[in-house]
Amino acid sequence: MRYDARTATTPPTGRRAVGAAATRRPLMTRPHVLILQHVAWEQPAVLGEVLTASGIDWTLDTVVSRRELPPEREITGFDGLVLLGGPMGALDVEEHPGLGLEAQLVRDAAVLGIPVFGICLGHQLIATALGATLHSASAHEVGVGDVELLVDGELGMRGEQVPVLHWHGDVVEAPHGATVLASSPSTPNQAFRIDDRVFATQFHLEVDPATLDHWLEEPAMLRDLPFVTGTAAEAADRLRADLAAIAEPMRAAGERLFGAFADAVLRRTSVDPSLR
Repeated sequence: MRYDARTATTPPTGRRAVGAAATRRPLMTRPHVLILQHVAWEQPAVLGEVLTASGIDWTLDTVVSRRELPPEREITGFDGLVLLGGPMGALDVEEHPGLGLEAQLVRDAAVLGIPVFGICLGHQLIATALGATLHSASAHEVGVGDVELLVDGELGMRGEQVPVLHWHGDVVEAPHGATVLASSPSTPNQAFRIDDRVFATQFHLEVDPATLDHWLEEPAMLRDLPFVTGTAAEAADRLRADLAAIAEPMRAAGERLFGAFADAVLRRTSVDPSLR
């Protein structure tokens, strides 16, 4: 049986249950989102700014190397969950055991109706946690390029081309019950959502020019650049220029989509103030 995040009331067979029996969250005055990173240079950037401007507190942490989830990171202690990007594969659980913990957090959030947002690796983690298939892309997609919008929504109107930053070598199908929001020739599932509480993008709307500069200081990121063309230094300079050219419209698209996630978090806590 396929797992449907829209209608789930219990985790899939064999999964740990959450809910009323779980530890109650501490009293808080503002909604609180858990943001999980996988490497130090992947930061929430524009997403974090949108959450803060929306009156939402957030905690940045990593569990990627852990084999057990600390009690203070149980999803019942938060009003939203964000999974950032990273260089590992979404199914590399043997090498990075915390990826399995993150997949379980996604399923628990789906059961409890807690909003979730995933970016790049996070997009793949959400999809695979909910039953979708992951595979290697025919070619790495690295650099600035357009995605085509498939539906009207926060990103724009159906058929519109939106410039974004790509950086991935795997692709994932959309999970059951999801609406695919955007695609590109090499990546049919560039973004998806499930109702108004699960959002995921294969591309990086959170990145601004300053964030990209930090990325390009990392040898692991520079190693990806030859997939574009030329030397790493030439590709880095070209990528900086390309991102600068689209920074304004890309940030506007990011603010709209991240704002939809923030609204979902705020709606959840306003419907049941005891969650705050």
